Amino acid sequence: MEEKLLNFYLELKGPEAGEWNASPDNLYAECMTRVYVRNEFAVTEGMQVCNVGIGTGDWDDYIGYWLKGKGRLTSVDIDAGICELFAYRQKREGHPNPSEVVNRSVFDPELPQGAYDLVTLIGSTIQEAGQFEQCLDACLRLLKPGGSLMFMANLKQSPVSRLEHYVEDRGAIMEQLERHETFMRYPFHISTIRRGSKK
Repeated sequence: MEEKLLNFYLELKGPEAGEWNASPDNLYAECMTRVYVRNEFAVTEGMQVCNVGIGTGDWDDYIGYWLKGKGRLTSVDIDAGICELFAYRQKREGHPNPSEVVNRSVFDPELPQGAYDLVTLIGSTIQEAGQFEQCLDACLRLLKPGGSLMFMANLKQSPVSRLEHYVEDRGAIMEQLERHETFMRYPFHISTIRRGSKK
């Protein structure tokens, strides 16, 4: 596992990912996404948060720090290798509020329904899931009554018009929507969605 972890660190700076990871485009997207969650949601005692799609785990790391001392994060990913490495990395790095890592698909009916105050779905996760509406439905089902879904995605791959149509069709409520087009290589939107009366 130590060798896998070393390779993980090296790949972040390697020729395939390093240039993008160090780019202003990526750093801006990461910064604005973190600012959004901090500004839009208050951390409360016993708060339960679920992130769908771990990826490199940077977002999950941040949410764990944000919740430290009050709330807990569950990180869900369908890729067993990603789950294993992320859990090991957090333990090895001594993260003070590590995730509960769950190796399941967001579509798995065994995931706890109605269990979370906040669910986050960011970056390329919705494209990788391959089912836009069904993925949002699955995330909304994870929420407690009154809970919120924070959704961030590329504007080119997940246009706002599609999201607006989804919200209207499901009778959901979009409480906040931000468009970020400072860097046109990666324009994105961030929104807050709540379940409506239909689902």
